[in-house]
Amino acid sequence: MVLTMRHVRTAVVVLAVAAVLSTSGCLLPPPARTPAPQPPTSGTPVQPPTQSPQPSGEPQIDVVPVEPDEPITTADETDADTGELYAGEAGRTRDGFLPDAAFDMVLEPTRGTPVLAPGIALPTSDAGDELFAGEPHTADANLLLTTVGRLMLETEESEYTCSGTVINSASGLIVLTAAHCVWDDDTRDYYDRITFSPGYEDGEAPFGTWEAEDLWVPDQYLEANTRWLDGADDDGWMGFDFGLIRFAPQGGQTLEDAAGGQGVSFTAETNGVVIAGYPGNDDFDAEVLRYCADDVLNYGAGGDANYGADCVMGDGASGSGWVSNLDPDSGAGTITAVYSNGGESGAYGPPLGVTAWNGLQALDR
Repeated sequence: MVLTMRHVRTAVVVLAVAAVLSTSGCLLPPPARTPAPQPPTSGTPVQPPTQSPQPSGEPQIDVVPVEPDEPITTADETDADTGELYAGEAGRTRDGFLPDAAFDMVLEPTRGTPVLAPGIALPTSDAGDELFAGEPHTADANLLLTTVGRLMLETEESEYTCSGTVINSASGLIVLTAAHCVWDDDTRDYYDRITFSPGYEDGEAPFGTWEAEDLWVPDQYLEANTRWLDGADDDGWMGFDFGLIRFAPQGGQTLEDAAGGQGVSFTAETNGVVIAGYPGNDDFDAEVLRYCADDVLNYGAGGDANYGADCVMGDGASGSGWVSNLDPDSGAGTITAVYSNGGESGAYGPPLGVTAWNGLQALDR
């Protein structure tokens, strides 16, 4: 399987089928941090708390748990690589790869109300159109404008960019992104240093730049990605290419205090998506927020357990949230997947389910 390069050099953009690293000068040493906790090994959901966790600030997370032993409905295998995916269906690829198991849990955004209706709220776009360019970055602005930000990933030799979104959480410090924006393929370890600037635009960070203090990626991603790196096969890693980062508070303030938090759905349902992030290849420069929007998604693209959308943003857009049920006025919605990779044929993103939920519980403390 041929993939595009999954993130962008900020010093010199190098586009190739595989990522080629080069020296980018002296970087500040990374901050000390504790090892990331490992997710539960069982596919059984972690029992949700009996009361909704309380994030910093006014809003309360509304959770809708079900009993862990309640069966999850899956669709039959498809004969083709892709097939239309409608709300409520959980698909299976032709090669038998299953996605992260759907889990009946929804975290509401910190402000605004998602619109639970089929379709998308913004004009259909597959070309990475600018979103909110030049609009004021105030604390009560559209949630897409305040919660989506640019991630800077550093090693001893290089710097890259990805995208991420602040999500509503108990700690108020969690950003959702792609696993490959957290885990460095070359060192087979976490990136040395990761910073996040929500609302980033043209060199400005209106809500500050935040330092990562703990990280999480799924075991399923690490196992499948290791097989791919070792040349054994290239199957399965995209189906779990999501990760979580906890950032250190600043002056007693959390990320949610500063920027708000987007909602998350772990139900594998979608009513169309808006994909918002910071692409940096070809005509883009990773300096302004851009988006794609698609009302009908494909499933099982490339044999992996992914959603597929008509979206050409590419490098740097990795980690962008796929926001469903978007209210265009408030920006409130629910992230149902994240941008893993893509190219001229479209964008691919793994749906979020019980593994993502368990990872959030492990990291959000």
